[in-house]
Amino acid sequence: MRRTALASVLLFSLGCRFSQTEAAEARLTKLPAVVTGAAVRPVGDPRRGYGSEKSRETLARLSRMGVNTIAVLIEGRMKGLADPDIQLPDPDTRSAVREVLKDAADLGLATVLVPHLYLDDGEWRGRIRYDDARAKVFFAAHQAFIVAAAEDAAAGRASLLSIGVELKAISSTQQGADHMRALAERVRSVFSGPLTYSANWDEAENVAFWDVVDVAGVNGYYPLEPDVERGAEAVARRLGTLADIAKREVLVLEVGYRSGPLSHLRPWEWPQDVPEDVDASAQARAWAAVLTTWLHTKGVRGLIVWVVPTDPDDPASEPPNGFSPMNKPAEEVIARAFRAKAP
Repeated sequence: MRRTALASVLLFSLGCRFSQTEAAEARLTKLPAVVTGAAVRPVGDPRRGYGSEKSRETLARLSRMGVNTIAVLIEGRMKGLADPDIQLPDPDTRSAVREVLKDAADLGLATVLVPHLYLDDGEWRGRIRYDDARAKVFFAAHQAFIVAAAEDAAAGRASLLSIGVELKAISSTQQGADHMRALAERVRSVFSGPLTYSANWDEAENVAFWDVVDVAGVNGYYPLEPDVERGAEAVARRLGTLADIAKREVLVLEVGYRSGPLSHLRPWEWPQDVPEDVDASAQARAWAAVLTTWLHTKGVRGLIVWVVPTDPDDPASEPPNGFSPMNKPAEEVIARAFRAKAP
């Protein structure tokens, strides 16, 4: 009799646990068949950053534009290439990240959490590589950072999680592949949703571990040469080939163009590193060419616009020649294309 009672209690407990898991999964917004996304970046004032009323207004505005997926950014910081340790985001930042993920999900938007590494000495994360004892320190620190992001993704009901961004110097190596395989296994014990990796545009074909993620991600700052139309068509073919190489659908996790002249030739450059000339029509032309081709390419799951501040109406959030398409001709170009892809 006691065994029967104990068994009943255990079955009831397991049933509750499964019910809770199923309920949590039911609240997840799955990644759409065609992703029409935007990356939302917090402004410096936390009162208008992630989780704020202004942020929620911006999410609703993006939804009306036809955006169906929001990329949320979380930062780990390194002092420089010489120091392999990573400083994790503070509790307030992580709480705000969880809030904005939930805010987007509450609007019916899918979400992607993207953990970026920034180096205080200005170096690019794509140069991170250690062939000495520092490698072990970096891989342990990177795992801790990504697992923390996975916890936030799970708590925020994210639809997709990136497990690394632009680690070009190690992504084609056996050392890097071994790390990412172990990392993916660890992350899947924390986050039940699909995984991706954010390869740089000139790295993606050489990534050695596409088989451990569910979607092949690429940050698509390809130069559009010799002009925006023919360049966009050439990149579309390259993305289709990448899908064949990776044996995965390709999602362009970032693509953006500054509102400045000739930004389509070097779209990876930051506004502060180029002349301050403004040409909003050039930005709109680049977007029109990309949206006409990339969203209609076999094997391409969609793209995510870089970048929209949580307060896009604040002129201090980005210089006039910056990437944001909001309040510029590119906003309507993007909205028309995204609405046309709505089911």
